[in-house]
Amino acid sequence: MANCNEKNCNCTNTACERHGKCCLCINFHREKGSKVFCMRDKK
Repeated sequence: MANCNEKNCNCTNTACERHGKCCLCINFHREKGSKVFCMRDKK
């Protein structure tokens, strides 16, 4: 799958294999019960 959202991805975890692949990222974090990085509180 191409990085379909690379230009618009505001996730700070650029080393992640799911960076720019929002559907994969959201599904991964949903299964783990955690928030995706782009939805976490910024400190």
